[in-house]
Amino acid sequence: MPLVPSFLILLLTCPALLTPSGSQGLQPGGQRAPRDTKPGGGGQPIKVVISEACVQGDSSQTQGKELDLEPGSALVLTHRIRLVPGSCAGGCEAEFAALRDRLERLEKEVSSLREKCGGPEGGCCTSQQSKGAECYIKPEGDECPNECSDQGRCEDGKCVCFPGFSGPDCSLSDCPGNCNDKGKCVSGQCVCDPGFTGPDCSSESCPGNCNNKGRCVNGQCVCDPGFTGPDCSSESCPGNCNNKGRCVNGQCVCDSGFTGPDCSTKACPGNCKNGGKCVNGKCVCDSGFTGPDCSTKSCPGNCSNRGKCVNGQCVCDSGFTGPDCSAKACPNNCSNKGRCVNGKCVCEVGFSGQDCAAKGCPNNCSNKGRCVKGRCVCRRGFAPPDCSQCEAGFTGADCGTAMSGVSQLNTKDITESSVTLYWTPPPVQYDTYHVTFASQVTTPDTPYSQFLKRL
Repeated sequence: MPLVPSFLILLLTCPALLTPSGSQGLQPGGQRAPRDTKPGGGGQPIKVVISEACVQGDSSQTQGKELDLEPGSALVLTHRIRLVPGSCAGGCEAEFAALRDRLERLEKEVSSLREKCGGPEGGCCTSQQSKGAECYIKPEGDECPNECSDQGRCEDGKCVCFPGFSGPDCSLSDCPGNCNDKGKCVSGQCVCDPGFTGPDCSSESCPGNCNNKGRCVNGQCVCDPGFTGPDCSSESCPGNCNNKGRCVNGQCVCDSGFTGPDCSTKACPGNCKNGGKCVNGKCVCDSGFTGPDCSTKSCPGNCSNRGKCVNGQCVCDSGFTGPDCSAKACPNNCSNKGRCVNGKCVCEVGFSGQDCAAKGCPNNCSNKGRCVKGRCVCRRGFAPPDCSQCEAGFTGADCGTAMSGVSQLNTKDITESSVTLYWTPPPVQYDTYHVTFASQVTTPDTPYSQFLKRL
C-alpha cells in the first residue's frame, strides 16, 4: 500500500502562537480543516500564521496570512510546525505543556511521512492519487476510536490520553481530583453534590454561603459580629439574651421576670409604679406607697401592726386609735365630751364616767357624795352643791360632829351702862360668839345692838 501524507489536526485549547518552522515553509495544502468543531467557550483568541505556498529555504520569504481562531477550533496542516512560547493566562500551564508535547510528536510524524513520500517538491506527495488537500497516509496498525478525539495518541489500537482527558476515545475532559467522588465531571468542570464546593468539590459548603455575613469553616458558618444562625442570616442579640429570652430582629424579647437589652436584669412586677425603683427584682417604693409593685398607698408606721391600711389610712384594731394606731383608745371615744389620755377619758366640766357620757357634778361632789343626774347627793354632815362644806349644826374634818348651843347663860354684874353675862362653854370650841340683845331705845336705823367678844 502506498504511503501518502496525512493531515495534521490540531485542537487548540490554550492561547499560544503557532508559526511556520524556520527551516521549512508550509506546504500549499495548509488550510483550516473543513470538519465541525465545538467552540472552546470563554478562552482567548489564538492567532495562527499560515503560508500560501511551499517555499524552500528562508521562511522570511513565505507569503502567509493570519487566522484568528477560537480555543477549541480544529486546524489541519500538512507541514511540520513549530510552537513559539507565548503567554498562557488562566492557569493552563499543564495544558500548554501537553500541547507542546503533542506538536513535537506530530512534527516528527510529518517529517517521517515526508521522507517516505519523497519527491522534488520537498515533501509534497507526488503520486497522482495522493496530491492535494486529500493526501493522507493510513496509519499502520489498528485504528483507535475517533482518532482519540485528538486528545491522545494511538498505541496498538488503544488511546493513551493526554493529561486532562480520559475515556476510550479521550473525549472526556478530566476534572481535578475526579471531583473527590463528591460531584459529577461535566465538560471538565466539577458539578458538586449538595453540601460540597470548590474546583474539586473537596470543601464542605455552608448553607446560603453564609449570606456574605460570615466565613465557611469545615461546612459551618462562622458569622460576623452582629449575625447568627446556621447561615448567618439572623441578626444576633447582645449576650444571646443570656438564655432568658428570644432574639427577634436583633432585639431581645425577654422571658417573664427578666428585662434589659440582654435580659440579664430581673424584672419587677408592674415595673414599680408611683416612682418606685427596681433593685434585684424587687420594688423599692417611694415614701407614701407600698406593695409588690408600689401601687398601694402606705399608712404611717404601717399602722403599728395594730390595724389595717386601707387607701393610705389606718383602720385600727379595737382598743387602739390614732393616725398610726399607736395610741390606746378610750371607751366610746369619751363620748366626744373629754380627752383620751393613755386609754382613759379626761372628761370636760359637767361630764363624768369612763366614757364621759354621764352629766357631771360640781367638783365631782368633792368625793363626799354621789353624782346623780348632775347633782350631788352628799354624805351625812356635808352640804350641797358640791359636798365641800358641812351642813348647818355639824363640824369637824368629816362634818360628823354636831354643834350645841350655849347653856346656863348667867348674869354676873349689872350697871347702869352694861350687863356682864357668863355661861358654860359648849364641847365645841368656837372662834367667835355673837350676842344679840334688844336695846331699850330703838330707832328705825338701829333696831338692835350687837356685842362681839373674842375669847
